[in-house]
Amino acid sequence: MKIISIGKLNQDFLPIAAHYKKIIKYQIISIEIPSIQKLPPKQIKQSEAKLINKYIEAKSYRIVLDVIGKSLSSHEFANLLSTNLSLGENIHFIIGGAFGLDESILDNASIRLSLSNMTLPHQMAKIILLEQIYRAQTILENHPYHK
Repeated sequence: MKIISIGKLNQDFLPIAAHYKKIIKYQIISIEIPSIQKLPPKQIKQSEAKLINKYIEAKSYRIVLDVIGKSLSSHEFANLLSTNLSLGENIHFIIGGAFGLDESILDNASIRLSLSNMTLPHQMAKIILLEQIYRAQTILENHPYHK
């Protein structure tokens, strides 16, 4: 699994992210792309899309985090991961920056996933995503973490 995100986690969030990466059994590669500034929003999104595309493998299942994406329950999310992992697919999660993601990224998504109807800062979205990956793992293993 790869988490490709615009912006870096600050020091406050690093221990939380490290905790989840430690307890998640899947290998998670985290790629943080510095945010681009001092351009019009459309150009920022296009420039960020070019950087994101450098890290996306051709035959990957792309889960794009999008506030207007599909909402899944934790069980549905677990089943989505299980299905794609059993097919041997690499799963890439893509988290946009302050202006969102370029249409080229959104159009090539396997699924657009909403973590919430509210807009979340990318740092919070990344932590919530890591927790949900761990929760999915515990659901699939019938572990009592998910009640």
